[in-house]
Amino acid sequence: MKVVFAERARRDIEAIYDYIASSNPTAALAVEGAIRITCEALAEFPYAAPAPDEPSVRRAPLVTYPYTIFYRVDDQQQRIEIARVIHGARITDLGRLPDDT
Repeated sequence: MKVVFAERARRDIEAIYDYIASSNPTAALAVEGAIRITCEALAEFPYAAPAPDEPSVRRAPLVTYPYTIFYRVDDQQQRIEIARVIHGARITDLGRLPDDT
């Protein structure tokens, strides 16, 4: 499957990078790389991550860093859309795709 990033997810990743890079550019690269590697792995195993309460949305927590990737699987178009990448402390409901807070 092909992995595509929603505009909101792109902004999430950029904000994560900028925040970490302000104090540690090397760590920022490592976190961004881990996010991208996890997103690419979802293309191989799109249904491996648990499904929250929201239809067609799944969530994949990063193993090494405290971020969660929310994504949608589109079997017809053979693609995965990364919807959000959120720090775990900002997630108030694991069953729903976070809004723009």
